[in-house]
Amino acid sequence: MLKTGFFQPSPQLSGHTDPEEPRRAPDGSVFVQTYSCGLQHVTGIATNNPKSTLVHQFPGGACGVPTIIGHYLVEGIPSIHGLIALDIANSDKPVEVSRISFPGIYMAHWTGWDPATSRLVVTPGPEGIHRVYLVRFDQATGKLMLDETFRDQDGQPGFNFDNRKWPQGWSGSATPHGAVFSR
Repeated sequence: MLKTGFFQPSPQLSGHTDPEEPRRAPDGSVFVQTYSCGLQHVTGIATNNPKSTLVHQFPGGACGVPTIIGHYLVEGIPSIHGLIALDIANSDKPVEVSRISFPGIYMAHWTGWDPATSRLVVTPGPEGIHRVYLVRFDQATGKLMLDETFRDQDGQPGFNFDNRKWPQGWSGSATPHGAVFSR
């Protein structure tokens, strides 16, 4: 270990607890999302004195795994049952540009990006609806749109992991966690 640093708390003394996923920004700095739904911007990582600043506080708690696409950061937000996209072109002042909510009590957790199709895959947390969604992402505007063409046998968008007969012969519900696209 080279150094221990501290994250900046919000005025409500949250946004800095339970740091989770660091992601490198286009400008070389680093964003770290916290389980308490804070977004910390870490600068000076190549120096002996990196600095962390809380630059955004998402609503609620238990925020998911972010994805950076160009100058946008997309975050799973359980309290809105969906995703929020921030424009991080100015890393010190991210701006919300889009949000999407999924039906029911969906708890968006993990996102993975496919540049070939301009889509995100979204998996749920352990609570709520166990469905994987595909979301179209406009790289010019940051707009999030549910991919309505990706539907399960129940006719609803997404793929339902609840009460299924699986190819291995097992029947029951499953909770997907992480997901990636492959070629």
